[in-house]
Parts: sequence; structure tokens; C-alpha cells
Amino acid sequence: MIKAENVCLSFRRGFFKEKLKALDDLSLSVHEGDFFALLGPNGAGKSTAMYCFLRLIQPDSGNISVRGNKPYPGSDIFKDIAYLPEEAHYPMYLTVEEAVYYYAALYGNGISPKKIDESIEKVGISEFRDLKLSKCSKGMKQKVGIAQCLLNNPKILFLDEPTRGLDPITVKEFRDILVDMNRNGATIILNSHVLSEIEMVCNRVAIINKGKVIVQDELKHLRNLDLETYVVEFTITDSVPKYVDVKMSTADTIKADIPTEKLSEFIRFAQESGLKLYECSLKKVSLEDAFFNILKGEG
Repeated sequence: MIKAENVCLSFRRGFFKEKLKALDDLSLSVHEGDFFALLGPNGAGKSTAMYCFLRLIQPDSGNISVRGNKPYPGSDIFKDIAYLPEEAHYPMYLTVEEAVYYYAALYGNGISPKKIDESIEKVGISEFRDLKLSKCSKGMKQKVGIAQCLLNNPKILFLDEPTRGLDPITVKEFRDILVDMNRNGATIILNSHVLSEIEMVCNRVAIINKGKVIVQDELKHLRNLDLETYVVEFTITDSVPKYVDVKMSTADTIKADIPTEKLSEFIRFAQESGLKLYECSLKKVSLEDAFFNILKGEG
């Protein structure tokens, strides 16, 4: 669906300063039907890579193909592509409805008023259709952007930090819409720092650092089980063996990590102490753990 091979891009920072290398031999591939995440620290090159895929920026070298074609401004492939930037800028004098109608007209392929109304309704802003954008919150403006993305039933959807600054309810509504679009065949490329959100929706990820892809894999492969450690949760006690690594305690329970080789010894300790055991499972490596471990290895 999308393929980047050895893409390089540098920005000039001034006449007497060395160029900033934003993308350094970046290569990755996005498969049809993926919910694909671009991860990395600030300045890693995630947004720049997305701009190159959209041909908003021309890379210095390397090859990019989208749906088997080389993207260029005005290409027909963009009729099946939607893009939502981190912070969309609209003419503030337009109403919510006028803004969605305006962007529908830009597609130039006769999007019907019915489809426009369906898009507005799906993101839950029907009652605000006459509200001027100058009076809208960031969440409302982001919903206008989502409605615009729904207009052409896109085959590919690019999202650049789409949930930053949104309240939890709006984030949940937005996530549900994206999951529904992906199930209906849309390939989604998401740039986000919210790792918990990525774990909920994405199936593949690429971790980018200093303009390079350092890992590209299925999310499930990055979140393997830690065979060396068990997570246990048990009733509170004053006497905890030294091998029990307490992570959290409340008035009633203790949650801790224990080495696998100490599991049998811990079970005997719990039985002899009359403790209730609420959880005993192999520790899962979270996306956050995998992300920081990979970046640490790069450093």
C-alpha cells in the first residue's frame, strides 16, 4: 500500500550552519488494511515522513510509492486519501456545516449533500452545524476534520497526533470511528505519542529515531511475554520475602513482580501465610516498555 525506500531529507538551518538531517535512509512498508503507528521521540522524523508520503515535501533522495504509484501534487491517488493534521487551520468565519461543505467541494467528485450530512452526524456535531468555527473548541474543530476525512470513504487515512488536547470522551468517540473505518477497509497511518491508544487500535508499528526506522514489526511481536517474571497480586501482609519486588500496594492488596524460579517458593509462602492470591501470570512487556528498551538500545 505504501512503501518508502532509502528516503533522505535535510533542512537548511542557516547559511553558515550544517544542514539538519530529518530523514536518514528511512525505509518502511505499510500493508493494505494496516492500522499502522509511527512512534518515536520528538524530532525523530515521524511527521516529516508523513509529509513525504503525502508529497507535501519532496525528499532529497529515495523512493516512495503509494498504492503502486509515485505521489505528486494533483495525482488522482489523492482522491482516495484523507489527512488530518495535528492542528487543522480553517477559515474561522465559516460555520461547522459550511466548512465540511467547502472541503467536500475540493474533492471535485460530486460528494452528495446526503454524504456530507452523514459525515457530520457520525462525528456527533449535527446540533452545532450552524456554529461558527471561531466559537468552536479544539475538540469540535478536530471533529470537523474527522468529518472531512469521512467524506470520500478514503482507502488511506493519515493522522498526525489527532488526539492531542482532546478530552477522554472525545478520544473514545474518535477511536471508535477509526476502528470502524479500519474494519471497513481503510488503511490508517497514525503518528502519536499516546502509547496506550496505539496498543488499543494498531496492528503494526515502526519506531523511528533520528530519521531512521530502527524497528518495524507486528505490535504483538513487540509485546511478548517476559518468561523470566511473574506478576502477582495478593492480600496485604507485613512479611514479604526479599525476592518479591513490590510495585504497588493499597490498604488491601500488594502487586509485585517475582522471578519465575521463585514461583513455587512464593506459592508455598502464600499458602503457609494464609494469603489470598488474586493474580499470578507471566508478565507482559507493554508497548511502553518495548519502546523505551528499543530506544535505550539505540543510545
